[in-house]
Amino acid sequence: MTKTVPTRTRSPRVTLSKVPEVTIWFWIIKILCTTVGESFADWINMGLGVGLNVTAVIFTVVLVVVLGTQLALKRYVPTVYWLTVVVLSVAGTLYTDILTDALAVPLALSTTVFAVVLAAVFGIWYARERTLSIHSIVTLPRESFYWLAVLVTFALGTAIGDWTLQLTGWGPGISVLLPAGLIVAIVAGWRLGANAVLSFWLAYILTRPLGANL
Repeated sequence: MTKTVPTRTRSPRVTLSKVPEVTIWFWIIKILCTTVGESFADWINMGLGVGLNVTAVIFTVVLVVVLGTQLALKRYVPTVYWLTVVVLSVAGTLYTDILTDALAVPLALSTTVFAVVLAAVFGIWYARERTLSIHSIVTLPRESFYWLAVLVTFALGTAIGDWTLQLTGWGPGISVLLPAGLIVAIVAGWRLGANAVLSFWLAYILTRPLGANL
């Protein structure tokens, strides 16, 4: 009689949560990361005269290194996490700027395309993991979906913010009021019982034009 050896099923790598607790400080740091990223990219692109395309290549390489480091960690490390957010902010902004400035893609079209891409990311993420909550970022696949969604939110937020400026003709000072007001409305809706996951991601998108205008 031959002895049957049970086959091992490979379970996904489980880690401690790789995302910080969502408090008021989370949102303040997120907005500041967006502001710093926007300023730094503009300085390299225009201040140093490197150019949009070369700047995008530089930050794509940096993104691969930083994101690879973040994914390799088994716990939340604040410095690496927020550095990843800054680099993703810059990269997402640059990709939208290339479409708009270099390829002359209308902002209405890029906004629509990024919105569809983000919906697809969320759809695949939910179909695979059955949750979109950032409190569940404890496996490599979930973290990968999370960072992909973050990248697209920056690109989408850039397109929405620039499109708003184009349609209204507002300056950055006045334009701050629109995303700020929408974020306040989202927080109010969440307090009244709106879906927490949807509220989080809507606010996350809007912090991009808010931070850039600041």
